[in-house]
Amino acid sequence: QQRVFLEEAWRAIEDAGYTPRGLSESREVGVFSGVMNGTYTPQPSHWSVANRVSYTFDFQGPSLAIDTACSASLSAVHLACESLNAGQCETALAGGVNIIVDPVHYFGLSEMTMLAGDDRNKAFGAGADGFVDGEGVGVVVLKPLSRARADGDRIYGLIRGGAINAGGKTNGYTVPNPIAQAKLVVRAMQKAGVTPSEISYVEAHGTG
Repeated sequence: QQRVFLEEAWRAIEDAGYTPRGLSESREVGVFSGVMNGTYTPQPSHWSVANRVSYTFDFQGPSLAIDTACSASLSAVHLACESLNAGQCETALAGGVNIIVDPVHYFGLSEMTMLAGDDRNKAFGAGADGFVDGEGVGVVVLKPLSRARADGDRIYGLIRGGAINAGGKTNGYTVPNPIAQAKLVVRAMQKAGVTPSEISYVEAHGTG
């Protein structure tokens, strides 16, 4: 996962029109990696997923690995934005990686009856009976909007605001808390300065 995340970090920097050295003269680049599974080695070092990027490219901003399970990548993006807003780094790389290389991962999910019986996600459907696990990697380059405009960067999107929380005590350890999630959505909209009527697309975490 270290290697795959490092390669994707390079691609993200390259796509932004930079080299690792040219991304920030001050070297104040933060790296925030979301990572949860780690069965490639007996003792996985999640911290090294982010630190490998910082070491290889000589980035000297915050370097954190975040494990919040399914929300790890978005948590990494949120913390990267918070770090940028606090002035802890000038630029940030944020994303996540999930590679499943050992069947023990699926054994555990099967024992907890969390996997769909027909290999199909049916989130929000009447026949929902579990989820289908997947692999992937993704990294984005983040900057304050004013700096990105001053640098003449190609801007794919704007993060207006965000929020993060936990579900607390529910009727199951992995069961979401809809009340807590609703409060979180309201808080995120307030921070972003938007109203529900302005939102045209919603992506939800619905595991089925």
